[in-house]
Amino acid sequence: MAWSGDPIWLADVLREAGLNVIEHEGWRERGHGDFADIRGVLCHHTAGGGTNDWRIVQYGRSDLPGPLAQLVLERDGTYRVIAAGVCWHAGRGSWPGWPTNNANYHVIGIEAVSRGYGDDWTDVQLDAYKRGVAAILARIGRSADQGCVAHREYSSEGKVDPAGIDMDAFRADVQHFIDNGEDDAELSAAEVNQITSFIAAFCGPIGSDVKDIRQELTGGRDAGENPGLASVYDLRSGKPEDQIFHASLARYVLEIDAKLETLLKALGEVDTQRTGRRCADCPLPQEETHAA
Repeated sequence: MAWSGDPIWLADVLREAGLNVIEHEGWRERGHGDFADIRGVLCHHTAGGGTNDWRIVQYGRSDLPGPLAQLVLERDGTYRVIAAGVCWHAGRGSWPGWPTNNANYHVIGIEAVSRGYGDDWTDVQLDAYKRGVAAILARIGRSADQGCVAHREYSSEGKVDPAGIDMDAFRADVQHFIDNGEDDAELSAAEVNQITSFIAAFCGPIGSDVKDIRQELTGGRDAGENPGLASVYDLRSGKPEDQIFHASLARYVLEIDAKLETLLKALGEVDTQRTGRRCADCPLPQEETHAA
């Protein structure tokens, strides 16, 4: 459905899309007045590329008071919710269905952290960019063609952001997420990171215990290791009851061990296909809260 007034639902909508969110203290009351009807999302880059870019977006510059956008998208795919009210980000320009030179009162701004040359986007950041825009547009009842716009496409002042992003392809991906919804969408890069990190942390000590039991029952896999109970009981014969018991236990342990390894490998392959890197390289995002 269409929405009029401030988007106080921003944090919830982004989280429901599987994205990592940091809510800055006071964001619901921050802004330069209240929205009219919300018609879309304007995509920007910060042109800084550092970890403190959000400070300029929240507090502004000497020539322009903050907030300068409702959202900041970090390079690790985390969204910072800066403000719910109107922000100074659009400038002068036009887009079909948007008021000329007055988009600030009608569109949500996302400032994605980047140096602004188009060569430093991370895969997890781009994935979160598309999913975040899709979640917002779905909430306000707009399609990607209607409501997903680059600052350079809107601006009559020579803006170039977000540099390096093909907006036609970007909009196609955004529309895919809108059409399929969260139930049918693939896991986001952030969700893959969280699942993999959890499994790795949880299964680490268990994996070690499994290896110890496996060595006792079946012998070590490396040369010179304990031959294990398999050599003592000749588990392969499988006739005496004690041999059958130990053989069954050994098979069970090996099956569990193999399933854990298969699961971690599968998650790694999923992340490689989506982002070009292994899940083991992805740190678990940490939630935090920043005071104004």
